[in-house]
Amino acid sequence: MAAATTLDGREPLLPDAQPWIARTVARFKDHYIGPHGLIVTTIDARSGAAIDAEPVIADFGDVLPFLARFGEADFALDQVARAKDRLSHGLYREPDGRVRLFTNHDWLLGLIELFELTGEQAFLDAAVAGADAVIAQFVRGGLLIDELPDVARPRSLLQRSSGFNLGYVELLVDLHAITGQARFLDASRAIASAYANTDYFRRHGVFGTVFCSWSGAVDRLAATAARMRSLLFKDNTNGVWSLLALYRAEPDPALRAVIERWIAGFEANYWNGGDVHLWRTRSGPCDVALRAAFASLDLLCDLYLAGFTDRTAALAVAIGDRWLSHQWGNGLYPETPGGRRNHVDCNTDITVSMMKLAGISGEKRFADAARRSAAAVVGLHETGLGLVLSVDPDGAPADHRIIIKYQSLAFKLALLPADPAALIADGELLKLLRDR
Repeated sequence: MAAATTLDGREPLLPDAQPWIARTVARFKDHYIGPHGLIVTTIDARSGAAIDAEPVIADFGDVLPFLARFGEADFALDQVARAKDRLSHGLYREPDGRVRLFTNHDWLLGLIELFELTGEQAFLDAAVAGADAVIAQFVRGGLLIDELPDVARPRSLLQRSSGFNLGYVELLVDLHAITGQARFLDASRAIASAYANTDYFRRHGVFGTVFCSWSGAVDRLAATAARMRSLLFKDNTNGVWSLLALYRAEPDPALRAVIERWIAGFEANYWNGGDVHLWRTRSGPCDVALRAAFASLDLLCDLYLAGFTDRTAALAVAIGDRWLSHQWGNGLYPETPGGRRNHVDCNTDITVSMMKLAGISGEKRFADAARRSAAAVVGLHETGLGLVLSVDPDGAPADHRIIIKYQSLAFKLALLPADPAALIADGELLKLLRDR
């Protein structure tokens, strides 16, 4: 199939990307397929040998929609068909037999996005089957538990629920919009309400882990032994994107108040003047990280565009400016301030976030920084077999692994228009670019 037009005639942020796209698409077929016929997880950039040959089914949402966007819908359809033997009730079953929500979110997200891109009914049918299984099997007291209880795994008997699972609400809202089936919106409302009424959110305004979903006393006892209490990326960010999706579908004042409470909680618990913290322990926040910065920056931009304008733009601009001060001379960003290595996918996503920030703020410096980082991701990370995971400030490889899903996620850079205003005006593109 021929490659799709990249930007519908608009000037791209990353010029002359087509040769790189063509090389990458060819690698998926020539180098990234394992003996099982499915895309593998990781290879070595030097030898081409598989480091992790497990099929990347859990991350199909990071791979197949982008390949379909660039003309490979038939390839995507074939990969989904080949995955069926590794499913249980429409959900991905890990090699050890477990079915976990963490490894099924992007599987279902990918199916939904593939249907929206191609109209292929098989993608939608698979997404509906998986979503129905989530609703039927994983809801406990309104919350979504991480995995089904199994006596062979004693910890699973607590039926833990992380904030990440709230991210499924966004998928259910999407399915309601596509199918019109009320059960998806009904489940979304109930799940969102349950998370908004957890003890941790009521106290702190951000989402924390519920260590036991069937007993508040056991949950509190388990929490005393846990170091991590709340994670920004991807627990809180995915959770709030879900609340925002539900609010867009049903602009309920009570839900708006929950989102506003979270914005205040984010500023109090995570923002840190722009050097955003990644997580909270019992004693407070810790670990400034690029992944925390780009995710919160991206989310704040989306909140602003949805009408939550009181503090979001100011918080976002502060994050953007702080991370411009951390940007290396070669255009890339370190994983942590002052660090000597970067992360290819985090650099892809901070590029998207900076362009969105340029769109809502009108500040050219953020678009200029995005242009530099987009060029550097491809120019400094690419080897003969793909983009390596990490380079140093001199552009030399610091980690020779090629994570296969990051190859297709980098296609986001080829989809970005050079004009930030064009980006934030394109709802369909923003949806494809979302990082979950």
